[in-house]
Amino acid sequence: MNTLSPRQRDCLQLVWERQATSKEIAAELGISKSTVDGYIAEAVEALGARDRRAAAALAFGQTPRAASGGHMTRVVEVQNVVTPDASSTEGFLASRPWRSRSRPRNTLSLAQTLGWIAIIAIGSLAALSLAASIGSGLPSVARPVIHAVRTLTT
Repeated sequence: MNTLSPRQRDCLQLVWERQATSKEIAAELGISKSTVDGYIAEAVEALGARDRRAAAALAFGQTPRAASGGHMTRVVEVQNVVTPDASSTEGFLASRPWRSRSRPRNTLSLAQTLGWIAIIAIGSLAALSLAASIGSGLPSVARPVIHAVRTLTT
């Protein structure tokens, strides 16, 4: 541990505590991703570890399961996790399934995920039926779609 610079220790600590990526570490420390990669590579070499997680384990007093070839395991304490509530005042459509700067990971509940699947399926069905109806007339093809939407929403 004494052979590591303070920045190398900071990078490894974020790897150990949060399993952070180089990009996340760079944003946290205010340095570039390539600089983080350099710090971690130097730390891995200095500690004689096989990878960044093993180096982080060595640096913070944990020893990886070595000779058996098994993987290092640990329990992560979860703190301050905000999960979206399906009954929130923002509404269902406010919890979008794509990433954003404020929400880099998927935090949708199972119900929200299934809801988005249903919305995409209905939209795809509607688009397909409209595309098929171009040559044959809209009203005859649109009726089953309108009926399906009414059935699902009631």
